[in-house]
Amino acid sequence: MSAITLPFLAAALASVALLAALRRFLPRGFLVAAVNERSNHSQPARQIGGLALVPVILVGLVLFGGAAGLSAHFLFHVCLAALLLWIIGFLDDRHHLPEYVRLTAQAVASILAIHGLGADFQLLPEVLPLLAERVLLVIALIYFINLTNFMDGLDLMVVSGLGIPLLAAAGLAAVGLAAMGGGLIAALAAGALAGFAFFNRPRALIFLGDSGSLPLGLLSGLVFFLLARDISIWIGLVLPLFFICDATSTLILRLLAGENIFAAHSKHAYQLARRAGWPVWRIIGSVAVLNLLLIVCAVAMADGGLYRPAIFVGALVLTGIVLRALRTRKPRAP
Repeated sequence: MSAITLPFLAAALASVALLAALRRFLPRGFLVAAVNERSNHSQPARQIGGLALVPVILVGLVLFGGAAGLSAHFLFHVCLAALLLWIIGFLDDRHHLPEYVRLTAQAVASILAIHGLGADFQLLPEVLPLLAERVLLVIALIYFINLTNFMDGLDLMVVSGLGIPLLAAAGLAAVGLAAMGGGLIAALAAGALAGFAFFNRPRALIFLGDSGSLPLGLLSGLVFFLLARDISIWIGLVLPLFFICDATSTLILRLLAGENIFAAHSKHAYQLARRAGWPVWRIIGSVAVLNLLLIVCAVAMADGGLYRPAIFVGALVLTGIVLRALRTRKPRAP
């Protein structure tokens, strides 16, 4: 338990301290996200969260990784991949890089990270050849990097939508259901997000920015891959199900509407709810409650091999109900 608790607390405290220092000493206008017609925040906020969170997580991996059973091969490739996205994200926050530069960097980082998993890592050996699975894992990781970036658009959304599933993944490792290596990454990322929450709570002063959301998406995707290997692919899917379903349903709806899916937009379910007048706390509260229910589903899946597909369908239904409410239902009058 201490192998999970200590990194979580260390990451939380380090994130608070470093964010406070950056907020005080960086120039006042540095990486400020102005309010525009697509914004979901009501005041200018600084995109400096990633400048603190990513170094905290990576230093934590170096300090605690060996004791958690993470190999030097894994740590080298994953830290290099995260650093690449951290730099590219920072440059994009500053200068708005072309889309092909971003996607190329994400592809390279994903290939590095998947290679870092080692030659013996395979989720579906009886279904797919190793090379085919590796290609699919790279594509899935690129997708997860981007959908994490998409969700960093509302106060506490990443904390509620991703921090809670990461904390659950760390908990599964703490009780021995999953390997400690993936649990350590989850604990460090969840701890860093807990510290970030202090500055990202409504009305948010700081957002992650691309320098935070891109590496965090990569590291979180790896956590769920490792969880899928250690317990079940169903659990690796169900914990981040809200993020996956929100991003995927938004993409499908935009494709059906004939829109340019690479153009900036504000059509995620949580964004539509905010524009419909939902209070921020109600939106993130709905996501938090859903994630708690998804954790219950994940715990049930840890035991029920034959029932895992049925439980996953139930989790999909729960997620669909919340997404439909966010997209269509007007808030009740106070």
